[in-house]
Amino acid sequence: MSAGKNGTREVDLCAELAKELRAFIDERKSGLLFQTASGAQVLQSNILRDSLHPILKKLKHLQGGFKIFRRYRMTHLEKTDCPASLKHFWSGHAPKHVSERYVKLLKDREFRLEWTVRIGLGFSVGPLGPLQVVRSAA
Repeated sequence: MSAGKNGTREVDLCAELAKELRAFIDERKSGLLFQTASGAQVLQSNILRDSLHPILKKLKHLQGGFKIFRRYRMTHLEKTDCPASLKHFWSGHAPKHVSERYVKLLKDREFRLEWTVRIGLGFSVGPLGPLQVVRSAA
């Protein structure tokens, strides 16, 4: 089965995260990337309840959903000298103005990857290891 135009994406990752993701994926060629022990899809509600919310509580951070990662990323990009057109492109939003169609830098993958190196993640990544959804003790 081949993926259509809307099922294929180029994702710009910095080398540090790409290395960890390759190690996590290992030799797998099929199946879900993140799955339960039985091979089923990991549900967002379960991850929030069993993993993310307990972690945020332990860190004494406001409880939030997955958008906290998007907000963090956009805040980190704002703190850098990343070009505005690239920040907008990475945010996944549609072009705001017709002139954005003329910015050909966004089609230049090498340019985008150079910026992933300059910007980095803004935090360090430890080994991902096997994904474990842990039930909260509370």
